[in-house]
Amino acid sequence: MKGLHGYAAGAIGLVLILTACTSTGTSDGTSTSGASRPVMGDDVVITYRFQDSSVPPQYHRSEELTIDRMTTRLVIDSYGEVLADESRPTPPEVWRELVTAIESIASLPVEVSQEGCVGGTSTSVRVTTAGQITIDLLADECAGANAQASEAIADWIDPVRRLFPATEALAPTG
Repeated sequence: MKGLHGYAAGAIGLVLILTACTSTGTSDGTSTSGASRPVMGDDVVITYRFQDSSVPPQYHRSEELTIDRMTTRLVIDSYGEVLADESRPTPPEVWRELVTAIESIASLPVEVSQEGCVGGTSTSVRVTTAGQITIDLLADECAGANAQASEAIADWIDPVRRLFPATEALAPTG
């Protein structure tokens, strides 16, 4: 849990920077209460990385999604050899969905591994604003540790990942 408070503080800072409280006006000039909408500037970049377990190269597939308001890029590699590199426009509704849930992702409880995990996988999320890291989350998954955090991150990034064909279609195994 070391560093978790730093992640929460980073998430709060990001939300303060990225969230603009807005009111929806009515025809009589009054405003509705409690209306707020996350807003992310053009300089925000979200990077999601799935690091596959140590398996023979023909089966190893790691993925990196780099998302900004306009473009989403997927790179699939096997031990550093790029097998697929594709980009798509980022749909506004997908961007809003990511932004809306970023605070809950940043505050996920993650058990910090002291020795790493041979054969495990890892999932990470990094958010930068104006080139400064505002969220940096790493969940090593080994023997069940961080399984819930990894699943929550996978569910959060799924609408972005669905913009592309399946890994097997983009980078078939041996």
